[in-house]
Amino acid sequence: MKRIAVALLCMILSVNLLSGCGQSKNVEAGELPKDQVVTNQPQDAGEEGTEPIEQEDNQEETVTEEDDYTKDLTMTSVKGSSGEISYTSVENIPLEKGGHIAVVVKQPKSEYWSKVRKGMEAAVKALNKELGYKGEDKIRLTFEGPSDESDVESQINIIDAVLSENPSVLCIAAVDMNSCQAQLETAAENGIPVVVLDSGVNSDLVQTVCSTDNYQAGAEAARRLAEAVGESGKVAVMAHNSSSESSMDREKGFREEIANHQGITVVSTSYESEEESVTEMVSAVLEAHPDLTGYFCTNGTMTEELLSALKDREEVQVKVVGFDSGKAQIEAIKDGRETGMIVQNPYGMGYATIVAAARAEAGMTNDTYISSGFQWIDVNNLESDDFANYLYE
Repeated sequence: MKRIAVALLCMILSVNLLSGCGQSKNVEAGELPKDQVVTNQPQDAGEEGTEPIEQEDNQEETVTEEDDYTKDLTMTSVKGSSGEISYTSVENIPLEKGGHIAVVVKQPKSEYWSKVRKGMEAAVKALNKELGYKGEDKIRLTFEGPSDESDVESQINIIDAVLSENPSVLCIAAVDMNSCQAQLETAAENGIPVVVLDSGVNSDLVQTVCSTDNYQAGAEAARRLAEAVGESGKVAVMAHNSSSESSMDREKGFREEIANHQGITVVSTSYESEEESVTEMVSAVLEAHPDLTGYFCTNGTMTEELLSALKDREEVQVKVVGFDSGKAQIEAIKDGRETGMIVQNPYGMGYATIVAAARAEAGMTNDTYISSGFQWIDVNNLESDDFANYLYE
């Protein structure tokens, strides 16, 4: 009888210990659920790395019905620029269950990149629905990048960390077009396809590039500025990065098109610098060329800083053509301080990139280049519903 009692007591203790160990393992291991889209956000400015933000099953999804732009101009413009392959459709892509699409961008906190992410999340959601994947079978997405868009070293560290997780496919928007060759080689060695978005890299190890046609966007900016200054006078360029492919292509497109307007001369090109502020650079240009008639800026940050530098110079009558969107630019167009802006299509770019990534993972072909399109926004169409989803504040 005594032996039976001891045996029963041991059984009870064993059950309790096993139960306790099971709970401890789940808490300590910190295993991430695979039944939702995972988006990574950067830590506070000045910190390296990213902090994953999880969605619980009972929380609202990031992508809502209002975010479904399937029939919107942002999506139809991508569809219109595609050839035989549709980058707005997720049909007939045979992905394996539980895949991981890893995305590393330039700076996830900005409104531009937030809209890219929305497009990506919508595509992943559509993929899972099309494939009937639920729970742990779902394709998941990670989205991260440095807190500073010019921080090449931090982005490289993040890419290294992502590659160590062995994702199914890697999508990169490179800060510097020459910066990540070693990482691309690592991806190739491990059979991880690479899709580039927004800004290209100097490598033949990527499967496809999805971006704005930055050369043509720069050329369109030149045509608009030439019209605004009456086809004559001196103009200047304010560029955001001398080593970014997107910046270089926009400047090249602008310069080569403006050369067709013989009454206009480009007198200066300034580049974003840690040594000199935009205000200082603008002051130097205006001092050397007080009769300057126009300015072209290659991204949103440069445009906003230029507008700020010109705001207190009421005597300066300079026509400004900007790039990207933003609250400051929208207000400047409304009050006449900015002629207009070339806006990209971040939602369409994000969606098309995920479709291309899924096709790459499934061993399907992609076009070498996918254009996500762009639009000219000025006072005439700024408040049009047709163009509303191109605006990112």
